[in-house]
Amino acid sequence: MSTSLPKFPRPIFKPREMRLADQSHWYVEAEWDDGTIEEIGEFKSIAEAWDWIARESRAWLEERGG
Repeated sequence: MSTSLPKFPRPIFKPREMRLADQSHWYVEAEWDDGTIEEIGEFKSIAEAWDWIARESRAWLEERGG
């Protein structure tokens, strides 16, 4: 088992809800190991946010060089 850290750290992806007055939408939060947080997308439901994590997060990360 390797104990070395990966060359490109991977963020932790979590769906989050944004509520504004009488509206709400979902986005995906990417939390990096240094504590930096990025908000990704705007989704109609938590299911859409989870779907993005499952299907698109790897490509998103690869586009960033990770």
